[in-house]
Amino acid sequence: MESYTLNEREHYEDVLGGLFLMELVHMMKMPIPEIKMTRRKSGFWGVRTKIFGRKEDPKTEDINYGTLTHDCDMGTNTVVHDAIARLSYRHRVELGTHYFGRLGWQKPEGAHIILTNEQKVKFSPVLVYNQELEHYIKNLQIDLLSKLFENDALRESLKTEKLKVANVKKHDPEIQKLRQDLKNNQAMAHAGDVEIRKLKSQLLELQGRHRKLHVNTEYLAEELEKIKPDQKKPTNDEDMI
Repeated sequence: MESYTLNEREHYEDVLGGLFLMELVHMMKMPIPEIKMTRRKSGFWGVRTKIFGRKEDPKTEDINYGTLTHDCDMGTNTVVHDAIARLSYRHRVELGTHYFGRLGWQKPEGAHIILTNEQKVKFSPVLVYNQELEHYIKNLQIDLLSKLFENDALRESLKTEKLKVANVKKHDPEIQKLRQDLKNNQAMAHAGDVEIRKLKSQLLELQGRHRKLHVNTEYLAEELEKIKPDQKKPTNDEDMI
């Protein structure tokens, strides 16, 4: 089963937003998050993410979440984005006016946050814009997941139907009779081929014998022609007798 694990800084260098995530966990004095990608039989990728909590005071709990994606790179980019959004919300007070504090937020369990009108007035325009963008992104993710799960369910349903059809074909008396008839016809055809080969062999043998007899006949005719001139003509006495 194909799988990948991201748990070191260099693993995130080529991931969209990966270096920002590394900067954020370093700033918060947290271990590097772990992302595991596993390809399923259906072709989709299962993604499990673990954001380790901070061990120093103030301590924080781990954040664990998973998702499903049709593309490995897209799934990695998505969970990195989600990790930044969740950490930005959890540490929003500490981040203060840092640019991470103005990014879109997600709750630790993944729910996006809809700002009230009062909050929109209170927060900076950049945070309000990013939060509305986060809301839009989260809705797209939900729609995509819904379609993926629906597609996955359809695949399983199709597989079940194929098994049912195969089972019906296996036990249907009419189909079994047709299969037996086909086997019988194939056996008869094979027997016919054997008989044809036998007759061809006999024909070739007869043709060979015929050619041999023809050659012998020609040889005898030639010998007969040689013998005729050597025969003695009868005498007068013999004629009288």
